[in-house]
Amino acid sequence: MNLGRYITRSAIYYPDSTALMYAGGSMPYRKLDSRTNQLAQGLLSLGLGKGGRVAIQTWNRPEVVEFEVACYKADIVRIPMNARLSEAETIHVLNDSQADAIITDASHGESLAKNNRKLKSVKYFIGLDQLHDGDISYEHLLAGSSEAAPDIEVEEDDLAVLAYTSGTTGKLKAIMQSYGNRMAMIRKACMIPGIKIEPGDVFAHVGPLTHSSGMLLMPVMYSAGCNLILGRFDVGVLLETIQLKKVNYMLLVPTIINMILSHPGVKDFDLSSLKGVFYGAAPMSITRIKQAMDLFGPILIQGYGMSETTSFSSILTAKDHVIALRDNNGSRLASCGRAVFESEVRVVSETGERVSPGQIGEIVVRGPDVMKGYYKEPELTKKTIKDSWIHSGDMAKVDEEGYIYIVDRKSDTIITGGFNVYPTEVEQILYSHPAVFEACVIGIPDEKWGEAVMAVVKLHQGAAVSGEDLIDYCRQSLASYKKPRFIDFVEELPKNPNGKIARRAVREGYWAHKERRVN
Repeated sequence: MNLGRYITRSAIYYPDSTALMYAGGSMPYRKLDSRTNQLAQGLLSLGLGKGGRVAIQTWNRPEVVEFEVACYKADIVRIPMNARLSEAETIHVLNDSQADAIITDASHGESLAKNNRKLKSVKYFIGLDQLHDGDISYEHLLAGSSEAAPDIEVEEDDLAVLAYTSGTTGKLKAIMQSYGNRMAMIRKACMIPGIKIEPGDVFAHVGPLTHSSGMLLMPVMYSAGCNLILGRFDVGVLLETIQLKKVNYMLLVPTIINMILSHPGVKDFDLSSLKGVFYGAAPMSITRIKQAMDLFGPILIQGYGMSETTSFSSILTAKDHVIALRDNNGSRLASCGRAVFESEVRVVSETGERVSPGQIGEIVVRGPDVMKGYYKEPELTKKTIKDSWIHSGDMAKVDEEGYIYIVDRKSDTIITGGFNVYPTEVEQILYSHPAVFEACVIGIPDEKWGEAVMAVVKLHQGAAVSGEDLIDYCRQSLASYKKPRFIDFVEELPKNPNGKIARRAVREGYWAHKERRVN
């Protein structure tokens, strides 16, 4: 098998159809297939054959798509890096993954050039824009390479992607996704009830292509649709783009939907081209869902999943939304749906038994989309995947018809604007500040972001520091979305009988009287 061949097939069937649209241009399938062949051959010419590892760190742009397809064609392990990572996090990912090469834009390349000596394995720096001493030009690499497809076979279990995400231990961990996992993603995306992406349909990517939005690049191209790539998010630009480019589908986190609904001129835009609006990464309030359906029409689809399950595992279909409103069953809109296609989803007790309807248990998932494991973390892998079922850490209940309702998180994960933040990671930075004696990081309700990161801090006796200074201190070591937005100073933090800070007790004060324990 080789996933890159599906792009070649689309190029044969629809050579002049638009594969990519982006600021300043577009690209037909014929050209995408040719350029990804050249990039694959160029990377192979550097000696990066099977098992070679190449990272990319840049804001949204068409080369991110080219890179993904080229890696599939060349059987090179792809390492997509969040553009918001701090310098320290970037260095950790490159060293931990043992990356052989990295592709960067100008801003990220400049940072890496300053930290070159800290990188243990990177041999090649490939620049998309401004080059530094020793860098290889991305376009020159393509221009000097053959347009012939490498024609390489891969196995389903071969490693395709190392996807880094924050971890409960306070460090970024890598999810190992196989080619089989990625193929399962394509299959399930093409089997969503009531949705069929047709050749020529336009799918707008609003979020980072290195995150959940990028999971849908290949399913769209498999169907010969067009991936429209937006740069950094701006609600006005998005609305104009939907109208001008006749966008048919998009994936949004609830934060962005809230911003669209709050835009003063939203009703002035023609959004009638939309056939489906996917949302997920965090539940959305029932009131907001109804408002979104009033705006977009009966086309909302909610997905629940994790990077560990190669995107969504359950779906609340557009039809489910419509029936819930027709039957005045508002609570159904709070569901994240039912298992989709090959994914098996259960809600189980501590002993692994299915819970009865209405009882609370943990969501577990099994199927061909479940990751190979965590890279270099065999113990964490064993703890997370048991008897082929991956344990999500999300607590939920299920109704008589199999609809799942998330009620809380077993772990302490904070979801802000669709991104996961683990409190331990932020706390470790806070504890390194000389004025901080104790710190407890929690998520608090936030209308815009779903949850906002808050640090509740006790200072050393006699120490003084402002909340703004602590936030700036965290910003130096953490991606911007991980830093606390608020700091509360307290005289004491509650402890459990073992003397550990009782995070749930701290969190409880900020979530009192909320209908759901996650937003």
